[in-house]
Amino acid sequence: MQVDESRAVHLTVILPGDPRGSGRYVEVCLSWRRTEPFGVRIAVTARPDHPALPRGTWMVLREFLRYGMEEPTGDGDVRLRPEAGQDLVRFELARARRPCVLLIPATFVNDFLRATEQLIPLGEERPDELVDGLIEKLLQV
Repeated sequence: MQVDESRAVHLTVILPGDPRGSGRYVEVCLSWRRTEPFGVRIAVTARPDHPALPRGTWMVLREFLRYGMEEPTGDGDVRLRPEAGQDLVRFELARARRPCVLLIPATFVNDFLRATEQLIPLGEERPDELVDGLIEKLLQV
């Protein structure tokens, strides 16, 4: 887990990518920025790149990430739910060919959320912070 000077939180999880043990894996990076307090970016990368392994970028509401640890949540490109009887969160991420399904340890997701909540607790996001984040993005273009 990393908190940087721009008050962002990043977590990278390495998941097995190929059950045959070919040395391929999937890197999942959750990132959150104080200037965009409502959203969490989910970036999935295959290492080394392989067409059979998932990759892409999705956005999810931070509160949905919290809810998804306890109950099925989401109705769009990102659906989350706890995996019954296991300490895992199931991420179902829509993509063109076939959905990307990842099982991520709940402890990683919880640690990530706890780090973001130390900066801005859930429910205490202010609209002006969101507007500041949007203005910052527009100025970068």
